[in-house]
Amino acid sequence: MKVGDLVREDWPAGRLGVVISKVRRSTPRDNHELGVMYGDVHPVVDVLLIGATVRGVYDIDTLELISESR
Repeated sequence: MKVGDLVREDWPAGRLGVVISKVRRSTPRDNHELGVMYGDVHPVVDVLLIGATVRGVYDIDTLELISESR
């Protein structure tokens, strides 16, 4: 995944969003937002949800790639 990719949350009726950051290791703050253990490390990206204008942190395993940016 890279900046500009169109993604969807990986569950039925998942919301669409655009990736706005490079893939990185999760921080303790990201882990709190994701609801995982403090010391866990996950590959995450920041996603701007379409229509909601809300930024969220997502584990890349919970996103479905819809369209790649060039």
